[in-house]
Amino acid sequence: MKNYKLYICEDNENLLSKDPNLYKNYQISYKNFKNIPSLFDTSYYKGKLYLYFGITPVLLFYLPFNLITNLYLTDKLLVLILSCFIFLFSLIIIKKISDRITVIQNIPPNILVLCIFITGFCNLLPFLVIKSSIYEVAITTAIFLLLLSIYIFYNYMYAQTKSNKYILLFCLSFTLCLSVGARPYYVLFIPIFFIAIIWLTYKETESINQIIVSILYFLIPCLLYGTIIALYNYLRFDSIFEFGWKYQLNPLNQYDYFINLQDLLKGLCNNFFHLPLIDDKTFFSLSPTVGHSLGNDEIVGFIWSYPLSYMLIFLPIFLKKLYKHDIKIFTLLFIMIIMIIISIIVTSFIGMITRYMVEYLSLINILSLIIFIFYINYVDDKNLKKTLNFLFIIFFAYSMFINISLLFCKKAAAFYAITSADNYKFLINLLF
Repeated sequence: MKNYKLYICEDNENLLSKDPNLYKNYQISYKNFKNIPSLFDTSYYKGKLYLYFGITPVLLFYLPFNLITNLYLTDKLLVLILSCFIFLFSLIIIKKISDRITVIQNIPPNILVLCIFITGFCNLLPFLVIKSSIYEVAITTAIFLLLLSIYIFYNYMYAQTKSNKYILLFCLSFTLCLSVGARPYYVLFIPIFFIAIIWLTYKETESINQIIVSILYFLIPCLLYGTIIALYNYLRFDSIFEFGWKYQLNPLNQYDYFINLQDLLKGLCNNFFHLPLIDDKTFFSLSPTVGHSLGNDEIVGFIWSYPLSYMLIFLPIFLKKLYKHDIKIFTLLFIMIIMIIISIIVTSFIGMITRYMVEYLSLINILSLIIFIFYINYVDDKNLKKTLNFLFIIFFAYSMFINISLLFCKKAAAFYAITSADNYKFLINLLF
């Protein structure tokens, strides 16, 4: 971009034109394209190589950092920073919502402390820090912007003045649009917030004028950033709808892939229930999956890595109570549930890959902790409260152990070896 280019490099020798399958041979790729680390997952169109991942991380982080410091921000550092913000915003959202629907003094203090550790370790987010690359940058950027959007929406609901509401509404729309520039399927979340805003505005004011003004404030950022993305796509691929996926270089032939029910059911089953393996180093280990047309990675079903997710069983009763207690918080949590459902379905179609699970596990983590805090708040019987507290500690200990175990298992250790030589072995020996 600093050189007024939207591509990575040119295929001056017409290597890919002569042999479109050349990218599959990584050794040849490295020799002939010395300016980039690999051709895998880049897009090739009219003699140029492009990065098909979203433009948002570049506009938000890489380009400003370089223009200010004349230095280059690394993927690893950015993923670490974004992961810290994801952790912080997760805690803030849990606290804000819990304060609204509970009496915080009724919650055992140790539960509030343990929630901090669960939020940091039990959503597979540390995997993204270990495997930091361009993929993880896109995912952490999208999750961060989504959590920021949820936080802005919370403040919008309880804003006291119209001017504050309109400012927050504009910011909400803007952060949602930016998230689409990191993960294109997040565009599905925009109409969910849009409908919720119209509904809340009608419930509060019953004014058509107020609804129209709110719609305009929400749509302006969508139109602005949508135009930028459309122009960006057109200048690269001669189509406003083409992100480069059609011309992507990888042996999976994703453009020819047809979404099918078998892959969806296979993905859902494995993302939920896939059992871990027993590792002779750290006990629990990621285990390989098979049967999906696109992606079969080593994963563990989230009900095994985070058993507190069973709290989602109480969602119907919880939402019914919340609807009567606080319609605004009900709306926010209902939006989060829809986003979880969409993320799980999309992830199941894409394949069974650990990094994709983080997108919905972050929301499941927040929601399950809020539900548990809500219910233990209303327990008056001391013995029952002690029992629930004890069970929470058991869930915490197990969840922490399995997540740390998975983090340092044989399947994951290879990534440590790349970045820290044999240092990961000392960590394994220390922890296990």
